[in-house]
Amino acid sequence: MAALESYTPQADGSTPTRLGRYELLGQLATGGMAEIHLARLAGVEGFEKIVVVKRLLPELVASKAYVAMLLDEGKLAGRLDHPNVCEVFELGKDGGEYFLVMPYLDGVPATDFIARPRDPDRLAQLRVACGIITQACAGLHHAHELRGPDGAPLGLVHRDVSPSNLFITTSGLVKVLDFGIAKVRGAAETEVGTIKGKTQYMAPEQLLGEPLDRRCDVFALGIVLYELATHQRLFKRASDYLTARAILEEPIPRADAVDPAVPAALADVIAKALARTPADRYATARDLARAIEAAIDRVATQDQIAAALAEWHGAELSALRTRQAKVLGSHVQTVPLRGPAAGSAAPPTRATRRWVLPLAALGVVGAAAGGWYALHAHSGSPPIPPDAAPSISVQAPVVASVPPDAPPPSPADAAPPDAPVAAPMKTPVAAHKEPGLFSIESSPYATIFVDGHKLGITPILKHALPAGHHRIRAVLQDGRSKELGLDVPAGKQAAPINLSW
Repeated sequence: MAALESYTPQADGSTPTRLGRYELLGQLATGGMAEIHLARLAGVEGFEKIVVVKRLLPELVASKAYVAMLLDEGKLAGRLDHPNVCEVFELGKDGGEYFLVMPYLDGVPATDFIARPRDPDRLAQLRVACGIITQACAGLHHAHELRGPDGAPLGLVHRDVSPSNLFITTSGLVKVLDFGIAKVRGAAETEVGTIKGKTQYMAPEQLLGEPLDRRCDVFALGIVLYELATHQRLFKRASDYLTARAILEEPIPRADAVDPAVPAALADVIAKALARTPADRYATARDLARAIEAAIDRVATQDQIAAALAEWHGAELSALRTRQAKVLGSHVQTVPLRGPAAGSAAPPTRATRRWVLPLAALGVVGAAAGGWYALHAHSGSPPIPPDAAPSISVQAPVVASVPPDAPPPSPADAAPPDAPVAAPMKTPVAAHKEPGLFSIESSPYATIFVDGHKLGITPILKHALPAGHHRIRAVLQDGRSKELGLDVPAGKQAAPINLSW
């Protein structure tokens, strides 16, 4: 579905494997539950289609619980048919293995729009923010209205609406992703003591384990709109516990108090969406969209969102396409960037998570953390075998920070995407140990240093490092930094890291 920032072709040069009708071209990502592949469907007379395939990890194929989760996700997503919902093309089976097939999309998650600084033309930026959310409202309203074979409403609740699950394509179309933990009428109840979703985007009733309806998603949309409008996180704190306390107890600031450029009418809409009592919120996502349209002069159209994406992220997406062409040649057909800045050399803000996938996002309470695609480190899921525990998206401990008055990294530090990557300094290890693999992602993007040597810009996936202990340092464009230790096992993948700021 997404671009090939993390594409890793067959390392040994062997012929790509197949899964059903699909030729697997390379692995895009691995999480605690599944692995994600770029794949090609070939037809007659040279027809071919590039898609994304999700398959369970080999060790989980025999697990009835995880197979059931994959099947439920595919069946539910297959019934959703709306331009603002990322579709599932196929729920397939090859031998005893099930898999999902989804579209390959080109664009960025809403996270990247939040990470941008406030532009001088704040009204235009706010119109784009409102346009993104009104499209998301349309997709979610369609899902909320889904009915079963008996014609009765299914009562579907997404439960994981967040900036990373709202994907903006280069055509200006917003796609709601990840219905993997959506709940419908008649589904099995969540195990007592577990909560599914990302803590900082949960409604109060979700945190408290109370019955949920579509207004839970309305609250999450209110959070995302607040963050798109102000370019500041609303409830994110140093821990999930503090985040939950903020949602449940702390005063919720008005958007126009944080940023006076936000019109009071729009701040009123956001405040109502963020009402702690569900009855005080908008009853439906459609009602929220209508209120947004009434609160701001001219919500951005799809074409205007596409033009904004081209202007704000055009340089980096163009560079990314150059790398795509090198990897896949003519196999990848991307939508041309729209707008006057499509080919410009505007300073890149480098979108992270360019390999965003429209797949299940579920969480694990407490110690486990999940991958950008597969699992998020904020909430609960069925028990996971110890050797399959998700390890992506862990919050890295802050060991050292750049002083506030320290200058930001120079342009030379922010290496261009195609620049050669400096070799990491090797930690003394036994000569007989084979290297291990290291993966790290950051939102917003960061320059990564390993043992004092610059490695590159995130995301960095499956980079070989000598076995042993390493010091990892991540530096943001504004100069903030985090440091952490990493133990790389010989011949194995170290626990992947996803930095949150």
